[in-house]
Formats: sequence, C-alpha cells, structure tokens
Amino acid sequence: MHNLIALTGIQQLCLNEMQKNMQMLKSKTLLEHKFSLRMKRKYMIFLFIRAIIILSFISFIGFTYYTYGLGNKIILEETIVGKKDYLDIVEYHNLSEKFHAIREEIRNLKQEIHASIVPQHKIKTFQTYIYQNKTGQNLSQEEITPLVISSNVHIFYYPWYKSEIFDGRYGHWNHRMLPNWKVKYERVQPPHKPPDDIGSNFYPKLGPYSSSDPKVLNKHMEQIKYSGAGVLAVSWYPPNLELENEEPVDNIMLKILDSAQNKSLQVTFHIEPFKNRSGENIVKVIKYIIDTYGSHKAFYRTLYNGKLLPLYYLYDSYQISSFEWSKALSHEGQFSLRNSKYDGIFLGLLARQDHMNHLAASNFDGFYTYFAIDGFEYGSTFRNWALISAEAKKLKLIFIPSIGPGYVDTRIRPWNDRNTRKRSNGQYYRAAFLAALEVKPKFLSITSFNEWHEGTQIEPAVPKTFGNYRYEDYLPRSEDFYLRLTQSFVKEFIQQLNNSRQIG
Repeated sequence: MHNLIALTGIQQLCLNEMQKNMQMLKSKTLLEHKFSLRMKRKYMIFLFIRAIIILSFISFIGFTYYTYGLGNKIILEETIVGKKDYLDIVEYHNLSEKFHAIREEIRNLKQEIHASIVPQHKIKTFQTYIYQNKTGQNLSQEEITPLVISSNVHIFYYPWYKSEIFDGRYGHWNHRMLPNWKVKYERVQPPHKPPDDIGSNFYPKLGPYSSSDPKVLNKHMEQIKYSGAGVLAVSWYPPNLELENEEPVDNIMLKILDSAQNKSLQVTFHIEPFKNRSGENIVKVIKYIIDTYGSHKAFYRTLYNGKLLPLYYLYDSYQISSFEWSKALSHEGQFSLRNSKYDGIFLGLLARQDHMNHLAASNFDGFYTYFAIDGFEYGSTFRNWALISAEAKKLKLIFIPSIGPGYVDTRIRPWNDRNTRKRSNGQYYRAAFLAALEVKPKFLSITSFNEWHEGTQIEPAVPKTFGNYRYEDYLPRSEDFYLRLTQSFVKEFIQQLNNSRQIG
C-alpha cells in the first residue's frame, strides 16, 4: 500500500513537471511567433524603403534624361547596323548601361515585393517615366528624339514630279525606259503608267505625288529637317533652257524656298546641264539666280575665304571645256563673276581621275562626287577618297564626298543591273558615311532625298505589289529608317567638325 502511494506521488510529480514544460513550450512558441511577425514586418519595411530609394534614383536619372535632352525615349528594339543605340553617342551609351542594370534590379525587386503586401501601384518603371513629359502626357516623336541640323550637310532634292490630281498629268513617275547606248538597235519600251506602275524600284509612301503640292513640300521639309540635313541642293534648270524631256522647275523655286524657310532649312542650286551651256551663259544664269532669289531668307550662303558666298553644284561640268568655264570663273576671265556681287563657291563634278586637272584649270573652287555607286567611277569609289582628298588639298580645292543608301535603276534602265548596290539594311550607307568621315571633309552631300528613278532616296517608301511586280522596300526596317539613320550620321559628322575646330 505504501509502495502504491509512493508510485502515485511520483506520477503526480511527473505530471506537474510535464505541465510546467508544456506551459514553457507554449510561452516560447508564442514568443517565437511574435518575434517572427516582428521580423517579417521589419523585412517588409526594409523592402519598401529599398524600393523607395531605388525608384528615387531612377526618377533622378529619368529627370536628367528629360532635362538635358540626352534621350526622352530610349529605343531598345531598333537596331542600326548591329548597334543597339541608334543615337550612337557616348553619353547615351553610358546611361543606357545604367538603365539596363536598374531595370534588372527593378525586375528582381518586383518579384520580392509581389510576395509581400507592398501595393503594385507604387512601382513606376524608368521606361514609363521617360516616355512621358512633366504633365504625364505621351511625348510626340519630335519631343522624344533630340534633333540636330547642320548647314554643312547638303541633300540633293528633285522637284520634277507631277501628279494627275494636282497638275492634270503625270511627270517623271511615267518615266520611259531608257535605251542601252551600247546596243545599236534596241526596241523602244513604253513608258510607265502611274499611279500603280511608276519608274522606280521603290514606291513612295506619299504615292506618285506632285512637287508643286504645298502639302507635299511641307512634308518633305519636315522629313529633311528630321534627317539633319540643313541645306537642299535642288536640281534646277534655267527657265526655258531645259533639255529635251525635262520638266520646268524654276516656276516652283519660290514655293520650295518658302517651305524651307518655314522649317529653318536653306536652299542651294544644283544646276543641271542646260541648252547652250557656255561661259557667257553660265554668268547670265548665276546673275538670274542672285537677282531673283538671292534676297530670300532661305537662300544659302556660307563663309569662304572671309566672304559670305552662295554655293553652287554644277552637274556634268566636265562636258564643258576648261576654257569656257574660265571665262566665268577666272579672275581674268572675259565674263568673270569673281569679286562681284555674283561671286560664289562653284563646285564641279569629279567622275574620272583626269577630271581633277580639268576642275583646277577651269578655276572651280571645289568638287563633289554625286554618284551613290561605289566602284562606278573613280570619284565615287570609297577607297579613292583619301587620295582624292590629299590631291584636293594640294590644289586648294574643296572636296565634298557624296554618300547614298544604295542604287538601283532597273525600272528605267533594265540593262543596268550590274550597277545595282543593295542597301543591306543600312550597311552600304554606313560604309559610305565612314569612308567620308575618314577624310574629314568640311561639307557632306547626300544622294539623295528623292531621286526615285535611281533608288538613292531616303524618303519613306512602302511595300507594294503591282501585277506580278513587287516593289522593293525598307523592311524589316521602318518606313523612315533612312531618315533616322541619316540623323545619326549628321550627329557624328557634327561631332567630328567640332573636334576638328577644337584641335585647330
């Protein structure tokens, strides 16, 4: 009996001890639970503060982008000749790297926050910030992209197009097939029949337009300004002296000058071969240009040898003897323009190597290469430009290399496919630009804005099919790809000019 009582007492003692342990365990579990909640709360607060700090930093960078115009919109998807940044400037590249790092940080932070109670609406990405202005409204294309314009970049412009709607007939869009001069007897091909069938391998976004249409002119000036070219070198014939089958253009020159002025652009004259071209007649033509258009605010002049002078491009100048040119361009010439109010900067065309001597003997101030066909002529061959530049310096002549996005004219010269130069999504254009940049020219010329017959245009083109024929286009690039690519070239060119001036 005593043993049973002792055993029961021991059991009671053990039971009491177990109850005490259970109480302690419950207290410990409750304490750990409270501690866990406290730690989780602190962790969530930490995440929230971390998010606020990162977003503040993002906002600061975004504000810097907006304020200093280094890029109100970052284009991540578009690639230009293998580069991610179409702006192609050092500042953008550095900030772009920071952006990618920050974006990755935001992605990780979002995943962490998603598991907690921080509201999603507190997250505002950097990319969203830079797509908007200070009022939160979406930015337009002009506001997004900081543009530059240089009056040292000249773009060849053709005003010879006519449309049935605006002019009552088509002009140039219905270009005839040109015969092969190497074939003695070739069947004459019928002309093209717009609006679907035009004399071009590409089809313009504006359709077969009229160069006289104010809406078209306004659109062209907007696009040229967007490209960064500050001067239009307008293909021009003197009134009543146009060659056979050529359209008169002098009657719309004032329209072009007015439209250019409205967009802060300037205009110079690309004087085409005309009837009875001679030393005496070129003087009459220059006097007509100055007397008629010289006082217009958009008429281009530039500083040369201490004088503010107009600049002229004279196409196929080698067709006239140096003796004839000297009558107008030499200081001792019979009809000399020099040291008069009609003086200017006169640029001839360098095609063959021997044209250099002709230009010097004619008393030209310089020359350009025009053709956008690498290897077609001595002057248009990229690898020759270094030698040409060195020779020009010896002769004290201005050298203006001409670059273009490609070349194809088989819709008007079906036999000339050997001179086709594929665009290769901008790589050909880029190669031409880099070759020009190597010789450090003061001026750069672009062939062309809208020479559709030869496929050198940077004007927007669209995909189109006519019967069994499919026009070429800029795909997979956008319609305005070559405008934007030109803009990036102009920025690089300006940077080189500024660096040269600083060194000089």
